[in-house]
Amino acid sequence: MNQEKIDKLIDKMVDKAEAEIDKLFAVRLKALHERISELYRKYSNNGELTWPDMNKYNRFEKEMELIKQELHRDYTNLFKEIEKLMIASYVNNYLRSGQLYEYEAQKPMFYEIPSTAAIKLAIKNPIDKLTLSPLMTQHRNYIIRRINIEISQALMGGEDYSAMAKRIEDACNFASYKARRVARTEAGRSQVLGRMESAKHAQKYASLKKVWSATLDNEVRTSHRILDDQEADEDGYFHFGGHKAKGPHLFGVARLDINCRCDVLYLVNGKRPELRRERTKDGSNVIPYQPFEQWYEGLNKAS
Repeated sequence: MNQEKIDKLIDKMVDKAEAEIDKLFAVRLKALHERISELYRKYSNNGELTWPDMNKYNRFEKEMELIKQELHRDYTNLFKEIEKLMIASYVNNYLRSGQLYEYEAQKPMFYEIPSTAAIKLAIKNPIDKLTLSPLMTQHRNYIIRRINIEISQALMGGEDYSAMAKRIEDACNFASYKARRVARTEAGRSQVLGRMESAKHAQKYASLKKVWSATLDNEVRTSHRILDDQEADEDGYFHFGGHKAKGPHLFGVARLDINCRCDVLYLVNGKRPELRRERTKDGSNVIPYQPFEQWYEGLNKAS
């Protein structure tokens, strides 16, 4: 087991969580389509459902209140799933990284499983508005507003069922995308925090150096290409563009954190890994260890 394999394991966990998120929104979309179909069946005239028809007897407000309640339940479950993913990412990286450090140092380091309370405290975002609960509340309120607007505009425009259904589908797909992005970003942040805490414990028994590790492919943002293979300063920080962070996902700056696929690599007693994984259109390959810029230069020469 090396840090590349640990990262791959966490990626599989995130992929599984994203599939569950897609399933949740697919179920909600089906329910919304059924609800809209029923509205057209009950209140439309020759296939046309108008704004005055839906405003009678507060029909529109009642429907939106039901949709709001259903989405509230969805996002409550979504919060629990993402929090569970964050905890699993943290614990897996903490313990598996510990095994790796023990192997590299050839000495026991006496790791113990952290308590759930300690893990939740460790993975909590220090920026209040970016903690998971307000973030999910913000996303939930956005999708409720958007569905309200899409249905209202369809009614005012005299659109048929298929046009309104397409509007709702687009809204749900976008909400699913945003939820997946939160899940991947928060799992990545928890993963880094778990590895950092594991290394903090290991430093009682061996010398460790923290190095930024970007993904080797053409989709990595320029800032992270530059950071790749850089060692943290004496206080444990990486620096870019006037910002500093203890690791990936931790700048507190959206353009540097969101959808980041980087990680930290710890050199035990100064030893760099011998191999590294590159991502290609056809999958991935294991190659001799090299910094991003060296890899990218070789890629351009080959093409």
